[in-house]
Parts: sequence; structure tokens; C-alpha cells
Amino acid sequence: MPQPRYELVAFDLDGTLVAHHEPIWKTLHERLGTDPAERARVVGLGLSGAIAYADWFAHDVRMLRAAGARRDDVVAIARSLEPAPGARALVEDLRRGGARVAILSGGVDLVLDTVLGGLDFDAVHINRLHFDGAGALSGGEPTPYDRQHKAAGLRALARRFGVATGRTAFVGDGPNDVAAAEVAGLSIAWGDAPAELIAASHHHERGPHLDALRPHLFR
Repeated sequence: MPQPRYELVAFDLDGTLVAHHEPIWKTLHERLGTDPAERARVVGLGLSGAIAYADWFAHDVRMLRAAGARRDDVVAIARSLEPAPGARALVEDLRRGGARVAILSGGVDLVLDTVLGGLDFDAVHINRLHFDGAGALSGGEPTPYDRQHKAAGLRALARRFGVATGRTAFVGDGPNDVAAAEVAGLSIAWGDAPAELIAASHHHERGPHLDALRPHLFR
């Protein structure tokens, strides 16, 4: 059994453990037909920092509700996605070797549950959507740990599991992963990562198979 080099390994979801190379929110909005102009306005506010992440999340949920989003719609979109090659085996081997494995993602819980259902994690920080008894989107709970707050999320996980920050590893692929990459003991920019994440990370692996991470994560 290979032995993990790090006691805690945190992963982003979309574009990292799930082979989907755009934010799931963009996919949901486009497939469910929300107003593109309003969507662009809210994205601009979020990226500029004019609104907090929780407010951005609330705007997204309201737009999706106005478009009539239902649980079945989100699940159908999630079912069109696939795990990144090697994702299941990598997570299972890390946990079997004694490492804690966590998700730090600005994605959606139903994507994780649908695409990687049955795969166990020690902790999951992700946005959660709520649905009423008829299956209609009714609200949600934003993750407290996206964008610049992913660093706080990684530190909170380290405290929870009694792990020094230097004994943590983080793998992500987007600009919202930079803060976590800057504080992890080992950070890996995955796939078509943006320049700012590559610059903040110790390594850049293009994939597409997650076995490329094994020399960094195992002894």
C-alpha cells in the first residue's frame, strides 16, 4: 500500500476530481436558461468584490429559481459529467494510506453526490442546494470557503484534524483556488489552470489522468 506524503489532502471539484472544465454554475445557468444579462451583471459584481460570496450565491439561486430549476434538472446535468480519470482510486488510496481527504469547492453538492457517489471523504465544504417537496429549487446554503476564503477553509480543516498546515496538500484548477494554494504545504495546479494559480502552486500537472499526482502525494 503506497503511503501518503501528506496527512491532509484537499481537492477542488469541478475540473479537478470531476472532468468538467468550466464552473458548474455557468453550466447550470446556460442549460436552464437564466437571463444572460443579469447573469453577467452578477458575475461582475462578484468578481470585483462588490458583493460577498454569499450574496453572489443567493443571486445565482434566485435566477435559477426564476428559470424554474428543479432537482431533476440539476441531477440530469450532473449525470452528463464524469469523474476525472483515476479520481476514485486516488481518493481511496489516500484514505487507505491514512491521509484525511477533503473537498473545498465552490461547486454544487448534487454534482459531487451524483458523479462521485459512494466515494467517502473526511470533510466536504461545498455549496448546497435545497428543494421543496415537489422537487423545485427553494434555496440553498453557500460554502463559507470559496475564493479568498479557501485559505481559511484549509486552515480550518487542518485544525479540525490536528494537522500542521505544512502537512497539507491542495489540488485545484481555477482562479478561486489561489488562496488555498498559497497556504498549503504542497499545492498542485491541475490541468488548464490559469497563470495566477500556476504561479501560486508548487507544481503544475496537465493530466488528464490523476495518476500524475501520485509522485507528489505518495512516498
